[in-house]
Amino acid sequence: MPSNQTIFPSWHFDHWRAVDDRVRGGASTSHLDQVDLDLSDYSNGDLEKGKSNAGARFWGHLDIDTLGGAGFASQSYRYGPSPLRLPSLSYTGLSITYRPDPQTHYTEKTPRDYTLVLKTTPTANIPKHPKTPGPPREAQLTYEVTFSLPTTTVGKAEAKANKEEKREFKWNEFQATYRGKHVPEGDERWVPLDPGLIYELSIMCRSDFGKQKGDFGVVVRSLEAIRKNENGWWSGLGWLWSWVVGLVNWGWSWSSRGGVKLEDGEKKLIA
Repeated sequence: MPSNQTIFPSWHFDHWRAVDDRVRGGASTSHLDQVDLDLSDYSNGDLEKGKSNAGARFWGHLDIDTLGGAGFASQSYRYGPSPLRLPSLSYTGLSITYRPDPQTHYTEKTPRDYTLVLKTTPTANIPKHPKTPGPPREAQLTYEVTFSLPTTTVGKAEAKANKEEKREFKWNEFQATYRGKHVPEGDERWVPLDPGLIYELSIMCRSDFGKQKGDFGVVVRSLEAIRKNENGWWSGLGWLWSWVVGLVNWGWSWSSRGGVKLEDGEKKLIA
């Protein structure tokens, strides 16, 4: 079996940015911090030799009162000027490994549903210390899947005892979404996901229109791209095709939008 391609870790924590509902006048907050995972939990070769034991703790507070039932908190990793390329000819989807956060006190009302978000068009720079509220980002079509913590997790002791979860998502499981609402195929805004052009990746906790709120927390050990079990010279065509499409799309976006401003010294970070 071919080995998967690791996207995170390394996490490059200084490259992540908070994108919360505060840009719309809300009060939700999010953070992404490094945590050291307990290596004793990984037996039978679960943790590959030489790999980092650093996980990412995504935590914060989801407020729904300020915006009347709506709310979201997220951490985003922006690629630029070149996108993350995971062409469907070479990869079948993404795999995320996560566990409850030992520092979060879980109750029956604690948010447990999280969203992995992909953007496949160039995005604007995210300030490291944005104004509150800052100018809202331009709405874009995104592609999203949901992963959840087990409902049996209540209290900090149970969070420590719970083993991690692993979810695998095929590319066709990512739902096209606009402003938090599903965009079905056939809608004039719908565009199929092209995983060969990922310009931004986010982890989000959202209210889902009032269904969850309050303090939240989850620890993510890794995010990987699932390789296809194929061999042969044609396996490299996916990268070549995405490169050509990416070049065309980048030129179109630059000319139609007047260019995308990049942060000083910004460059693609390769995990």
